[in-house]
Amino acid sequence: MKFSQGLGVILGTTTLALVQYQTVFALTPVQVNDIAKPITVMIGGLDGKGSGVIIAKNGNTYTVLTANHVVKKAGYGIYELITHDGQKYPMENKAQIVGKLDLALVRFTSSQNYPLAKIADSRTVKEGATVYNSGFPIPSISNSQQRIYFFITAQITARGRGENLGYDLFLSGSPRPGMSGGPILNDQGEVIGIYGKAEFGRSELGLARDGVQGIPTEKFPNLISNIQDNTQANTPRNNPSPKTEPTPVTFEKLEALLKAGKWRDADLETWNLMKKLTKREQEGWLRLEDVKNFPRQELRKMDQLWVKYSNGKFGFSVQKQIWLELGGKLDGEPDWDTLRKLGSRVGWIKNNEWLSYESYTFSTNALPGHLPVAGFVVLNWRFGVLFSLL
Repeated sequence: MKFSQGLGVILGTTTLALVQYQTVFALTPVQVNDIAKPITVMIGGLDGKGSGVIIAKNGNTYTVLTANHVVKKAGYGIYELITHDGQKYPMENKAQIVGKLDLALVRFTSSQNYPLAKIADSRTVKEGATVYNSGFPIPSISNSQQRIYFFITAQITARGRGENLGYDLFLSGSPRPGMSGGPILNDQGEVIGIYGKAEFGRSELGLARDGVQGIPTEKFPNLISNIQDNTQANTPRNNPSPKTEPTPVTFEKLEALLKAGKWRDADLETWNLMKKLTKREQEGWLRLEDVKNFPRQELRKMDQLWVKYSNGKFGFSVQKQIWLELGGKLDGEPDWDTLRKLGSRVGWIKNNEWLSYESYTFSTNALPGHLPVAGFVVLNWRFGVLFSLL
């Protein structure tokens, strides 16, 4: 038995506090793991090396908290988030850095219903107490197996004061690459910190790894207030959720078509918007300089809408992820080999022949990355240039 003091978790403009001095019984490790596993995600992709924890949801968009060093290259389209059920989702846009800490918020879109982590004050957990880490460590060089979920027991060994990038929580155990960004949980299955780096101590042989460090939750007490809507957290029913940012008028038609599942019309609308935004409506095609100077914010908004309403299956960022996986570059040089590989991968090529527009699959039965495609004939090898803007 223990006594738990509450953490004021700020949601929007309302502060919620857990009941103070409430008698709480510790959960078993199995029970904590049952909570930890579905909220922990693998951060993978071409350069993925970490883990993260789902902390918020707005519509179909989930927010994941992780270590910033895990996703510092986000925005280059080389990351994906893999949930406990094996589903893969492209990371949306750039990571949002949390203050001066080694923390970042990243997002993905899914129609699946994933649980959200509960956040507690790490200061209610004393040195010597048992805590847990969850994440997806990278296998050793000698082991070729894929990354799998791990749940590890540890103890709080010490607390720092003003450690670099917020790493004020010291834990027992050996550091495991790939666990960075994953949650540290108390015996109630609540997140009290984010796992981040190895602790180094001195020995007769010099510096040696001795335990791990995490960033405790008191370092980011207002984190949730930076997230517009947390629909599944402990939000009072009489407290209205903050309004989400409205879709710009320019993209309202595209959003309506995507929302209605009118994929062909949405595809044609996307191409019309691309010509309109580059003032090439009369010409009907885009020059290389038009692609290079395409307005990034508008491109990303179109991509967000495609990703959102296809549940992560369609969008320029999905195509970019595949392009990079196939070895494509973002330097704007013609790359017909990767282009053909991309066409085969997303279903634009069948029986070694490029399909006509009428032969594309305008439904969710299509392969990932199949849409949008209307501008493909014009853009072709310029796709690499377009992807570099995302």
